[in-house]
Amino acid sequence: MNRRHLLAALAAAPLAAPQLARAQGWTPDRPVRLLLGFPPGGASDAAVRIIQPRLAARLGQPVVVENRAGAGGNIAVEAAARSVPDGSTMVSANIGTLAVNPALVRQMPFHPSDDLAPLSLVFNATNVLVVQAARPYRSVADIVAAAKARPETLVYGTGGVGSPGHLCGIRLDDLAGIRTVAVPYRGGGPQMLGLLAGEQDFSFSPLGNVATHVAAGTLRALAVSTTTRAEGLPGVPTMIETGLTGYEVLNWDGILVPRATPAAIRTTLGDAIRAVLAEPEVVAAFAQRGLTPRPTGESDFAAQLAADSTTWQGLIRAAGIQAS
Repeated sequence: MNRRHLLAALAAAPLAAPQLARAQGWTPDRPVRLLLGFPPGGASDAAVRIIQPRLAARLGQPVVVENRAGAGGNIAVEAAARSVPDGSTMVSANIGTLAVNPALVRQMPFHPSDDLAPLSLVFNATNVLVVQAARPYRSVADIVAAAKARPETLVYGTGGVGSPGHLCGIRLDDLAGIRTVAVPYRGGGPQMLGLLAGEQDFSFSPLGNVATHVAAGTLRALAVSTTTRAEGLPGVPTMIETGLTGYEVLNWDGILVPRATPAAIRTTLGDAIRAVLAEPEVVAAFAQRGLTPRPTGESDFAAQLAADSTTWQGLIRAAGIQAS
């Protein structure tokens, strides 16, 4: 290479790297917002706080978590659905907001499948049926017997209407043939405070929220909502083991973007999320909170949402639960 060609190549080099990066895929050029429809203190907030710095490192831009609590998660998801589809806004949402709210809210401000594109599921959480230690209930059978003796008097707290904890209570009522009363709070954190304060007879709460209280003896764990026992509570039976055949309630969260977001942007964000969820430090941090990382592709997330929408919306309508 002669001197003239060498100088030309050196002059072009600073431009070559960005052009190559653009050719290989999209990269964010500004901070990315990650909206969350619930206040601090719950499983969803814990999960996004764990992945936030690692996601920022992989994207090369800050990831800013914004808690926009209210309306069972709808406020945050609506804001995301209406945002510019340029990769600068994502939203973390759970099974309640995406699969259940359409059966509970008369005028949904968004359509989960039409207005949003799934990137990846983030976690599955084990919900635990717990009671305050001062309560007399020592088994699921005790709660069922009390509810049958005094219909519509036993109260359980939830993280909001249609939240996973609410779904657990709906399934309990359905399979046990009882009628209990769900009291919605503005998220898992406030709901847990209410439980500890004695405002509820029982609760279905994520394992990570109750484990320390169970270990300390302030809460008593009676059963888990999954089909297998939880690693963190091996001595606690499943709801199926207590006699409620067919009882299972999945508690999942996932991350989505506006539907019109280009495929290249979705691929970059989805790949980054899945890579973070596979990091050993993230797996360990999730496990401490009773969460199981669940990195998935877009199609698997969409299939999970469709299946749960059919199951839960049908059950809610059959139970005659009123929409708001």
